[in-house]
Amino acid sequence: MEKQLIHHSASELAQLISSKHYSISEVLQAFFAQIESKNGTVNAISQLRPKADLMKEAQEKEAILNAGESVGPLFGVPVTIKESIMVQGLKHTNGDPMLRNNIAQEDALIVRKLKEAGAIVIGVTNLAFLSIDWQSANAWNGTTNNPHDLKRTAGGSSGGASAAVAAYMSPISIGSDAGGSIRVPAHFCGVYGLRPTENFISNRGHLKVPGKSQGRRHIVTPGPLANSLDDLVLSMQVLADYTRYPVPELPNFMFKQNGWNGNPLRIAYADQMNGVPIDSEYKALFDAFIAKLNSSSHQLEEAHPVYDERKAYLTNNKIQGFENGINLPPIPGINWLLYLFIYLKYRDHLWALGMAKGIKMSNAQYAKAIDYKDEFSMVYQTFLSEYDVWITPVCAMEAFPHQKAGKPFLINGKNVPYTQAIASYAFTSAFSGHPIVVIPIGKLKNGMPVGVQIHARKWFDFRLLQIAQELERCASR
Repeated sequence: MEKQLIHHSASELAQLISSKHYSISEVLQAFFAQIESKNGTVNAISQLRPKADLMKEAQEKEAILNAGESVGPLFGVPVTIKESIMVQGLKHTNGDPMLRNNIAQEDALIVRKLKEAGAIVIGVTNLAFLSIDWQSANAWNGTTNNPHDLKRTAGGSSGGASAAVAAYMSPISIGSDAGGSIRVPAHFCGVYGLRPTENFISNRGHLKVPGKSQGRRHIVTPGPLANSLDDLVLSMQVLADYTRYPVPELPNFMFKQNGWNGNPLRIAYADQMNGVPIDSEYKALFDAFIAKLNSSSHQLEEAHPVYDERKAYLTNNKIQGFENGINLPPIPGINWLLYLFIYLKYRDHLWALGMAKGIKMSNAQYAKAIDYKDEFSMVYQTFLSEYDVWITPVCAMEAFPHQKAGKPFLINGKNVPYTQAIASYAFTSAFSGHPIVVIPIGKLKNGMPVGVQIHARKWFDFRLLQIAQELERCASR
């Protein structure tokens, strides 16, 4: 039986369209039907482009195809974009209630690249309040639910992006990650997500506030989510191509320049990060995945980089506080208002303190924080240079039922603070800036998917994805 159209990968859809097996109109109609069926309950797509506009674009693209003109690698493929990334004519809120009615007046650079490659942006996806939570909920768009269990979170802040992919409403969705915002939703929804090397993908037009400078330049990075590793590769070939839209602040080398030669791999792994254990059932799946790899030709070793987590955690938040603070109103005591907001909501003193101190950092203090970031990145780079990849859990548990942010989790019979269960796996790894891909490894007895995050050296994103494909093959034997 032929696969349902919506279940084809983006790579397959592009081929089926270019060979005229399906028309672009047929593809869009199929995804529209799926969105009409699923989005009312999942609430992943926060704004959909008018159907008439999309069908007109489909017809225009079909005319190009029929004329025999050369087309891009995503020609006719529908994609969705996180609401923090500018798409001309659609909502661009950044999760900020002050921007709830803001409409982007231009495309972010990565959106221009997707369109140039022939992709059809069908809408934007929901995100967390202020883009800082692992649940995607806000007062104007509502709550995004996990397609595997509507009573559970899809993750955040790119929860809408991951849910759109998991519910087959979009074959590719673009999210962003500063502290697990791609990785945690991918893990929770059972899809694939890549946090690229920091500065591999342009932030121009991401988390932009109208009339203000581009504040977020470190740690946060856009990246793709999809239902296959092949589609992550295809996405990155487009997003990381600077031949048509070169920008001087980013490196200009081909995405596939650093590849894997097929030699046996040296793999590091750890079943916890920064001393935070994971749920026992999740650990059993993690251990089974590692055991499969151990029976392959590759060499495995249990290891963890050594660093001062408290200092890294605090400095990471100082930098984010400084760069977020550029776009905050200059009102007296704004730093302590931010401290109270984060502490009262998330019950995390160190996160709140770092953000509050960051807003008030001097130029010299900011430069010192960036110096430490460079030193910390070297710790990870040195560690990752000893191995081809490092495999870890994504956080301490599977997608949890919707709950108030800051409420502790019960894991293995013990209460674990809200941020400790997630941020200990996501903050310091983001601070380093190396690429990390999440792949699914199975489901728990309750039907919820779980994954692993696989880390590699900076600028080895393509090699990382190739190795992830090899690890999947080994685990499936």
